[in-house]
Amino acid sequence: MNRSTLTLSTAVLAAVSGTAVAGELFLLGLVPYSYAQAPSADGRVVAGYDQQSYWYWTRETWVVRLEQSVPPGNGVGGQPSITADGNTIVCTTLQGPKPLKSEATFYDRTLNTYDPSVGSLGFNCDIGRSSPWGMTPTASHVCGLVWDVGCAGKGYVWDAATDTMKILPTLYFFKPTRGNDISDDGGFVGGWNDDFTGYRQGCVWTRNAAGDYVGTLLNTGVTTQKLREVGCVSGNGQWAFGQGRSDIAGGAPYRWSAATGFQAIQPMPVAGIGSVYQSNFNGSTLLCGINGSSYLWFAGRGYVPLAQWSQENGFDLTTDWSFIAFGMTEDALTITGYALRNSDLAWSPFVLDLRPTAQPCVPDLNGDGAVGAPDIAILLGDWGAFGSSSDLDGDNVVGPADLAVLLSAWGECP
Repeated sequence: MNRSTLTLSTAVLAAVSGTAVAGELFLLGLVPYSYAQAPSADGRVVAGYDQQSYWYWTRETWVVRLEQSVPPGNGVGGQPSITADGNTIVCTTLQGPKPLKSEATFYDRTLNTYDPSVGSLGFNCDIGRSSPWGMTPTASHVCGLVWDVGCAGKGYVWDAATDTMKILPTLYFFKPTRGNDISDDGGFVGGWNDDFTGYRQGCVWTRNAAGDYVGTLLNTGVTTQKLREVGCVSGNGQWAFGQGRSDIAGGAPYRWSAATGFQAIQPMPVAGIGSVYQSNFNGSTLLCGINGSSYLWFAGRGYVPLAQWSQENGFDLTTDWSFIAFGMTEDALTITGYALRNSDLAWSPFVLDLRPTAQPCVPDLNGDGAVGAPDIAILLGDWGAFGSSSDLDGDNVVGPADLAVLLSAWGECP
């Protein structure tokens, strides 16, 4: 595979500073339906996708497309996951034998190679054979959906140690299942099991001593009050989290454990339907969405709006954009998702990094340790561009103000 770096003229580095910053916001480009989704443990690598392909982002490379990948949509399922070290991404690619169909596939970022290790059962429905929906931080296990004979959808767990798939059994005869997320040790999976009306009821599967997965349908404690699908689980395998229902606890998202059963995550800061998109290892920090707005939830504290969390960590999010977050690191200091510009609903994936970072020499555009003629040449080459790294004053266009910033920093970097 040939690797190419996608250089978007619309890419925006929205936080710049002369000496140091408490955080940075990266708007990756005005690309509709593009999602920054899964960050590595340190937040330095982020996996995402758009309508063209899967991709990854780093500060150094910006957006790099996985050119042979097939993104979700038009019969292709799945979503990207990334290992803790940021080196392996699970996505989908077309695999044989003919006809070529999409299958869950690993991409090695360090080697720029694909390894179709997840595979399938050999059957397909439409364009897909298998899709990945969750992965452990070490890529030891992947969960998702695989097609069986007769276009029967089945949840699965792939185990790297044995290079085999275990099926997540249905609790409604011949109805499909899917694994959406998996614990760090691969022993606990959350997802859904269709009932006989097609309702995607929340379900969890726990690995037993024989290595098989045993399912539990989720409800409020009343069997007729079925919970919606599980979207994520805690890394320690203790908690499952899912979207609320308007007729249960006022639409609050829920958490469930074998020890406690159903618990509504209340009180909600606003009325509406809440979802949980990401959990930390022990379930004490959650990334949630309520009516299109993003919140962090902390055990013992409750819901905190994303903008407030950002401000508490020293960075003021621009009011020009609205942020819909889907991914976070364990410490909740890197948040990923997509942003909509309020004036015209322009769409951009974003990475919000709330870790303090030193930036002693931002005008050093070519990275040679000094501000000089080569940097002026770069800036003039970007003159008038939107979203270039030469936009030193953060006004989204390269012009005289940026030249003034560069000239004021002339000479060796501190």
